This record gives sequence, C-alpha cells and structure tokens, in this order.
Amino acid sequence: MREEVRGKKEELREAEVRENDNHLLPHTFSLKPPIIGLTKESFYDSEADQIVRWLNNGIDIIHLRKPNATEEEIKNLLEIIPAHFHYRITIHQHYHLTKEYNVGGIHFKESQRKELKLEALKDWKKKGLRLSSSVHQMDEISEIPTLFNYLFLSPVFDSTSKIGYNSNKEILKRMKKERFPHHQIIALGGITPKTLSMLDGSSFTGVAILGYLWNASSAEIKNKAFELQSSWKTLDLMP
Repeated sequence: MREEVRGKKEELREAEVRENDNHLLPHTFSLKPPIIGLTKESFYDSEADQIVRWLNNGIDIIHLRKPNATEEEIKNLLEIIPAHFHYRITIHQHYHLTKEYNVGGIHFKESQRKELKLEALKDWKKKGLRLSSSVHQMDEISEIPTLFNYLFLSPVFDSTSKIGYNSNKEILKRMKKERFPHHQIIALGGITPKTLSMLDGSSFTGVAILGYLWNASSAEIKNKAFELQSSWKTLDLMP
C-alpha cells in the first residue's frame, strides 16, 4: 500500500508541474470570493488526480465530503494529495486529522452546528482553522455565530448530481433583495457556468460546485475550468 501511495504521489507531482508550466488560468484568490469544490460521496481511482488538477485550475478550496468514509480512507486520500495543497482542503469528519495533515478547514453539518457549543467553536477557531457549515432556512442565518468563515446555502438551482433535489426558488429571490453583512453566504446546488450568471446582483459571496466538477475526465478539466472562469469573471456580486 505504501509503495502504491508513493507512486501515485509522484504521478501527481509530475502532473502538477505540467499544469503550472502552462499558466493558462489566473488563480481565483486574486479575482473574486471563493469557488469551492465538493467531492463525490464515494471514492474512485482518479479522484486525487482530479482534485489536484482542479486546485491548479481555479478551485480555491476542496471539501472532502465523504459521509461514510472511515478515518483510514480519508488519510489514504490525503496521503496522495501533495502536502502543500492540504491547507486548501476542508474535511467533513475525523477532524483530528487537521493537525496530522495540516488540513485548513472543517465543515459542520447543519445538525452538528445546531448542537455545537459556542466555546467549542471558539476552540476550533483558535487553532487557525477555516470553519464552515450548511443552512437551508434563510431566516436562521442571523442566528448563526459569525465565527464561521462561510455558510453553504442550498439548493439554489436544481442539482446536477442528485436526482429530484430541486431548487428553492425563494432563495435566489431573497438573496437579490437582502444583505447579510456579518456572514459569507456560498451558493450551493446546480452551480454550472450557465447558472452562474443568474447569481448576478445577489448577496452571495462565493459558490460551491459538485456535479459539474467531477462529470469530466482529467483531460477535460482544463476546458471546463476555462468555461467556469469565463463565467465567474463576469459575475457582479453585491457586498
């Protein structure tokens, strides 16, 4: 297993060098609020390679969202991803791995957040971690501690990865009228280059993408990234 992991690491380093040599796309840290990627729930063979390629092509943060994953499975994936990318990774469980791998963030499900004590949240924040959570009812946003770096609000559009997970049309309507100056709200659900333009003039401060990212081979990522960046750069989000 160790030899296999070492071999995959070397492959990713070589791929990363090739990506960096091209300099085709600007990095989104210098452009706009974050573009965040969420992984598929299940693992697959080329996943680490695709994560690295997206981090090299416009995705700022990757959430390892693996609800049924064991600690060992998350560790194996982190072992393959080059260490200097770990700060741009957020994990959804096995939070103690943030120390072992210098992972940059942790995410709390909505149910976890509602049970989380403020002191515990402060303790995580003191560790320098990026904190995020999910929310589905907009009226609850003002009650959520501002210690969170950002909140996923969904579903904004019909999901491209979950059949029957349809948009809550009121979300976008309200986000174009209301402002949340104390919270960073990230649009989640059905985000693609085509739907991005519909966020124009809203108070979202970033987007989270799932289906669009992984419904592609590694070879197709550059073209998809260019399409995504082209739409993203034209977006005018309200403060």
